[in-house]
Amino acid sequence: MRAGITAGKDDKARRRRLARRLIAVQEEQRLRLSRELHDDLGQMLASVALELHAIRADSAELDTRLARAAHLIDQLSARVHDAAWSLRPADLDRLGLRACIEDLASMLCAQLGVPCDVDLEALSRPLEPEVALTLYRIAQEALTNIGKHARPSHVSVTAHIWDNKLRLAVEDNGHGFDGNIAPGSHHLGLAGMKERLALIGGELTVETAKGKGTAIYADVLLSD
Repeated sequence: MRAGITAGKDDKARRRRLARRLIAVQEEQRLRLSRELHDDLGQMLASVALELHAIRADSAELDTRLARAAHLIDQLSARVHDAAWSLRPADLDRLGLRACIEDLASMLCAQLGVPCDVDLEALSRPLEPEVALTLYRIAQEALTNIGKHARPSHVSVTAHIWDNKLRLAVEDNGHGFDGNIAPGSHHLGLAGMKERLALIGGELTVETAKGKGTAIYADVLLSD
């Protein structure tokens, strides 16, 4: 009986190591694509924009068309930058998880014009790379969903540690939704968060109801 329990634990540990390696490979691919977008395509677009801005035509009509083309290039450059950031935020390695999630929350609440309570002191401690990446993606998805659907008057992003467990909580007092309905296409983000967290042995809990806001809790066991 004991041998069977040990074998089960070993199998679970192997699956977790494989899952973590999968996350690492995915993020390496994201990082490479992010750098290619930012460094190569971004630089090319910047060069084209400079050329267009520098051109002076002989006719007002051509000047207007060149100005419009330059504006479109500027917009495309901004979208490439956003895509590169979304694939792999460069500041995650440089500034750390706490600062990056604080930036996400600040940007969202500034856009919505609502107050935001942020307490992420618990994220100042070093975390395994795959754990930090997963928590960042969950915060990113949760805050994006708030911006798209919730229409809140208040947002809260907090992290706490107890009993060797880290909990990241993203809460709002917005529209909420019926949590008893089976997830449809508009809930695929939640399903993705659950799957991603499960890969590192974590658990996602969603508490919501129509008109009652939404609370998303991401729980992860910390390594000793």
